[in-house]
Amino acid sequence: MRITILTNGPGELWGWVRPVASELRKRGHSISLWLLPCPFSSGHEREAASLLGVDKLEGPSSTSITWREVAHERTDSIIQLGGDIAFGLRMSKFSDAPLAVYSYRHRKDIKGAKLFTAYPQQVNMPTVTPIGDLVKDAVRNDFTPFAENTWKWYRDDNSPRILFLPGSRPKIRSAVISWLCQLRDSITRLIPNARIRSLFPQFMPEYEMSIWRKEGLNPVKTGAGIAMRESDFAITQPGTNNFEMMHSGLPGIVVAPEKFLTLMPVSGVAGFFTGLPVVGKMIRRKALLHTVNKWGGYISLPNRTFNRNIFTELWGDVTTEMIAERLRAELDDREHLEEVRKELRELSGNYGAAEKLCDVAAGKGEIL
Repeated sequence: MRITILTNGPGELWGWVRPVASELRKRGHSISLWLLPCPFSSGHEREAASLLGVDKLEGPSSTSITWREVAHERTDSIIQLGGDIAFGLRMSKFSDAPLAVYSYRHRKDIKGAKLFTAYPQQVNMPTVTPIGDLVKDAVRNDFTPFAENTWKWYRDDNSPRILFLPGSRPKIRSAVISWLCQLRDSITRLIPNARIRSLFPQFMPEYEMSIWRKEGLNPVKTGAGIAMRESDFAITQPGTNNFEMMHSGLPGIVVAPEKFLTLMPVSGVAGFFTGLPVVGKMIRRKALLHTVNKWGGYISLPNRTFNRNIFTELWGDVTTEMIAERLRAELDDREHLEEVRKELRELSGNYGAAEKLCDVAAGKGEIL
């Protein structure tokens, strides 16, 4: 059976497509993977996709080319894991193949498509079925004998292990490296015995790793599940890795400093105007405030999903000293940290979302 997967950004590709592609390979299906146009792309999606063992890889291309080419795809079933649903509907129409769509938030009912999400709290329409978080399956896939040998970081209660998560977008990583050096210095002034590492995905280019090594930020490429299991705390930005932290039981601080507002990607028509001086920053600020207000004041994905303060959040006029102070306070309260770890594991849910989605794609009936 030939199954086509549509996806777009780095989080969806590594967190959603990876476990689904792995499950489809186990079942002996032929996999066609399409990388859709995405304003949030890292620029390394094709390199990352090449690691997934798919039979056919298309894109990324311009919107017009992708729109034309999806109509020529011949497939038995379609799974859309991110990106504009119009591409999936068009492919489904011309190939006469069923379409399953997975998203953390469906904006509207889609006639002719089966809709799935991770948690019951994300169900906003009767036609949406929760099946668990694909990112949880992806974290489990990180545990291979080779990958586990790439990460050894032994626990020492007097020397906390702090993980920096700079994200998957090169533009943001390049901009934050000096700021993270300042943050490291602020942390070590308050917590002299702190051990700090920076975690990157396996498709991170080696030339960029060397830059981070020279800055003394100790970059390591390995699976998030492995690194997070052997860390005490993380400092990150809003994104898919927030769910990786939750599934790993890793407490952390999610930060979005005001000074990096200009780097925030904005989707839709407004995104075309974000490059303009002055006006562009105003648009990004408005987009951020709109998003925060829409999600009850939260910026991290788990906090939004469960509508409560699971991860500590610091955004806006935030300094490295403020983050270091908050980090020290969190680490000093060991009883609270253990409560947070327990809550994260309880909220994480069960494995098996990839299996359920593949069952639907293979026509094995409805999910119970």
